[in-house]
Amino acid sequence: MDYEERVKELEDELPKKIGDRLLTKLKAEEPSKKKVEEVIENVKRNYRSSKYEPGEAIGVVAAQSISEPATQMCTSYDEKVILKHNGRIWIKKIGKFVDKIMEKGFDKQGKYEIVEVPEDEDIEVLALDGDEKLKWSSVSTLNRSKSPSTLLEIKTASGRQITATDFHSFVTRKSNRIVPISGKDLEVGDRIPVMSFLPENCVETISLEEHSEEISPNVDVTKTGERLKTTSKSKSIPASLPLDKLTGFFFGAYLAEGSATRSQVNIFNSDEEYISRLQDFADQAGIEYSFTEEEGEFGAAGRFTINSSLFARFVKRFCGTGSAEKEVPDFAYSAREDFVAGLLKGYFDGDGNVTVPGKMIRVSSNSKNLIDGICTLLNRFGIFSYKTQDNKKQHGLIVPYKYAGIFREKIGSSINSKRRRIKSLSQLAKEFWTEKSQDFTDMISGFGDLLYKTARKLGYPTRYVNNFTKRQRIGRGTLSRYIDLFSWIAEEIDVDISDELSMMKQMVNSDVVWDRITKIERIESKHPYVYDLTVPDLHTFTTFEGVVTHNTMRTYHTAGAAQGVEITQGLPRLIEIVDARKTLDTPSMDVYIKDDYQEQEKAKEIANKIKETKLKDLVEEDRIDLLNLVLEMELNERSLEETNLDLEDIVNQVNKGRRKYEAELGEDDTLKIVPKKDDISVRDLQKMKNKVMDKHLKGIKNVSQAVVMEEGGEWKIQTLGINLKKVLKIEGVDPTRTVSSDPREMEKVFGIEACRDSIVKESYDIIVQQQGLPVDIRHMLLMADMMTVDGEIKAIGRYGVAGEKGSVLARASFEVTVRHLTEAAINGETDELNSTVENVLINQTVPVGTGMYEITYNPESEE
Repeated sequence: MDYEERVKELEDELPKKIGDRLLTKLKAEEPSKKKVEEVIENVKRNYRSSKYEPGEAIGVVAAQSISEPATQMCTSYDEKVILKHNGRIWIKKIGKFVDKIMEKGFDKQGKYEIVEVPEDEDIEVLALDGDEKLKWSSVSTLNRSKSPSTLLEIKTASGRQITATDFHSFVTRKSNRIVPISGKDLEVGDRIPVMSFLPENCVETISLEEHSEEISPNVDVTKTGERLKTTSKSKSIPASLPLDKLTGFFFGAYLAEGSATRSQVNIFNSDEEYISRLQDFADQAGIEYSFTEEEGEFGAAGRFTINSSLFARFVKRFCGTGSAEKEVPDFAYSAREDFVAGLLKGYFDGDGNVTVPGKMIRVSSNSKNLIDGICTLLNRFGIFSYKTQDNKKQHGLIVPYKYAGIFREKIGSSINSKRRRIKSLSQLAKEFWTEKSQDFTDMISGFGDLLYKTARKLGYPTRYVNNFTKRQRIGRGTLSRYIDLFSWIAEEIDVDISDELSMMKQMVNSDVVWDRITKIERIESKHPYVYDLTVPDLHTFTTFEGVVTHNTMRTYHTAGAAQGVEITQGLPRLIEIVDARKTLDTPSMDVYIKDDYQEQEKAKEIANKIKETKLKDLVEEDRIDLLNLVLEMELNERSLEETNLDLEDIVNQVNKGRRKYEAELGEDDTLKIVPKKDDISVRDLQKMKNKVMDKHLKGIKNVSQAVVMEEGGEWKIQTLGINLKKVLKIEGVDPTRTVSSDPREMEKVFGIEACRDSIVKESYDIIVQQQGLPVDIRHMLLMADMMTVDGEIKAIGRYGVAGEKGSVLARASFEVTVRHLTEAAINGETDELNSTVENVLINQTVPVGTGMYEITYNPESEE
């Protein structure tokens, strides 16, 4: 056959470059005439499908427009989080905390390093639920991944800040729902939730004995009765302290005006009642103390002193020393309310200032950690404070006067002058909540038309609430007064607005303040990793700054209880569906389990049957014996136990099929791969190792992960990889509900109707459930019908549904406009203008509804 002549005939259909490459390939392969025509048709088809029109979404801009929500979603190493571990609250740097646990080992899943929280460990974080309440929720996994070069630093009006990757999801309020929002989509002026209430966690005492080795590692501490001492002549201290008001007051006073040396704890203050409380604490604890007072430049200066090196070490360990290094002790966050109130009283009485003209209670410190801790303790009473920083790096804290009533009732003051001023502020606070007042900081957003519809329902003038609805923000105090007003009107005219009032009360009584973002900037990452926590169900956790952040890290694990698998989400997944892709990026199955198998262990057994196990999954270490030219592999005992495989099973599986080697057990239960060829080279041995490592041992091929998870009160399995036919044959699998994420596989196994339902469900989950877009499901139903109406699945595109439109203008309006119009002109096609698109294009009435009628009106007939 003359290949050159045949390729020359394609000059009008293929570019010269492609023709030349085709000719070179044909000459090299010398295929038959029939094969040549098949190759040419494939080349022509691939060339046509690869063509694009000017303006089509390709290249860098298009790539930037299609973002994947499940990329990196992590906070920085230094971000502190509030954790509850075995019943006690701790403040930890997320990076340091995760790294320490991962020192014992972790799983590598793609670019993520993941460790499941052991069952005997009880790690919880503060999570925000749908009712806008914070509650303690369990952490299932700890995660880290390589840090990008830059991170996003977000600052709020109240002085809070958080540093995270730009894909890290936050949460915001929209249409009276808590919905996730990506960091890169946030703008200055948006509002994010910040903790205003810390749920109580009561610890009655703090044991000094438990920390004796930590605070005195080189000194023997002995216990006599309930007392501790270092030597026979040293002064003893109690083995434990009650976390009551007196103990709290002492620690608050120390944080405000104290210092600690190697042998003493000193607190400087001259107020009689202030010193009296410190003396009461020392008497209660049985610790010796002294008080001295000297006249100084600015009047009398008092000093309260506890002479105990052991007690001084304890105070320094938990509270620090020096104005820039002090911090609230960890045990304070878990303590009884009495202790917290006492600590805050001691601190504000020492360093605080109450100003009635300024309408605030304020305090300042050189220590940022201390101010952050005081902010968090104030949250125990529902008091939301604001943080500031001046040019001298002095950190300030402001309690707005609207909280003065709570402050007076729960905390109070031991100093007469401050008590009087707090009382005056309390009176102003009553007026704030009951009379007209403005609050530009604590404003609630994202309530939709709730106020407008409620006003209309009650016949209340909507002009009074239009501004709130338009701006989508209203002060908490203002909303509280509208609740009272609407309740009164509803009762007077007997109209039921219980649902509306319930939502408004939820807004007012939420555990968070919707804090306005004031600054967003990119900063350089200072650590090689970024970190995240997986919190099932609520998917949020709270930082020490109080910012509630959305956990969207999707991890996957082999046959273990977990959150789910990492699958394609968002726009990329939607494109897969509408393009009817034959190959998905991350195909998955939701495998439901019959009632008789609804136990976690039974579900794990089914998952083990589904998940493919290859030899490389079991090998802990491999090596090449260069002397004997054999492969030696040491197998991981834990992996063998998890997969229920024994060594003989593995040898038998490896030896199946045609092969150039023989598997056998060596000493110490090592697996040996012995080549049948005597003169094999090291290079060929390395190739053989790669093939052997990929040997299938168990499970269903191409199903790389199988995760057991609890959803809606029942156990199910989510997979990474698909093979629906084989999964349905496994005992215990419910065939009536098990589905694949691949519509094409649903068509092959269940038929075209199941394929249609799959398209509807998958697109609805992406558009409405994940993205929160208010798209009517009928659009998705219509799309699915168009893709499946002919009995087979077709793409929405030029080679599918769009390319089959009868109207020339409709086809041209979709894509490749020039080609459609050119071909129509060449072929003399006619457009009857029967549909919407083509009539809109030529600016004439669409023949739909009233546009279907021709009405003639003669005005003279009326005469």
